[in-house]
Amino acid sequence: MTWVEFQSRLRGTLRSLGDHSVLIVTAPSDEAGYVQFIVDEDTLFAEASGPEFVGGAAAHDADDLTMLAAGWTAPTRPLPNWSFGLSLPALTSEYAELADRCAVALRDVFHVEHPGSLGYRAWREPETQPPGVTWSAERIERLDPGENPLLLPELGLQPV
Repeated sequence: MTWVEFQSRLRGTLRSLGDHSVLIVTAPSDEAGYVQFIVDEDTLFAEASGPEFVGGAAAHDADDLTMLAAGWTAPTRPLPNWSFGLSLPALTSEYAELADRCAVALRDVFHVEHPGSLGYRAWREPETQPPGVTWSAERIERLDPGENPLLLPELGLQPV
């Protein structure tokens, strides 16, 4: 798989993620970094591991400039990862820009040589009854039980 193919597959996968889904794309080494996504009803939150979570060359000032140029929001004390929020529904071009942003992080900052070496973990959180709300047994029975693991073969990566 090439980086262009990875970006296309990631774009399609992000478009298909439903509410309460979580996707983490990991580099081959735990110290090399990751990108992760959390979907709620109106936003797809994306993060790339911040400097305190990656080792070696991924924590240089030049890499910070690369991440900023790609459109990531810099880490802060309360939010230690690079971040980006995509309002939903989103255009195909916005998903493509997010996939490009993630490729920059993985390839150019975390120095992943080949996208085929990436892996992923994904799941969909179970729907829960809100606190202080009373529902009938039938309504509770209809709650989405979630899915773990959530298999995403269209991403073209191996689950880890």
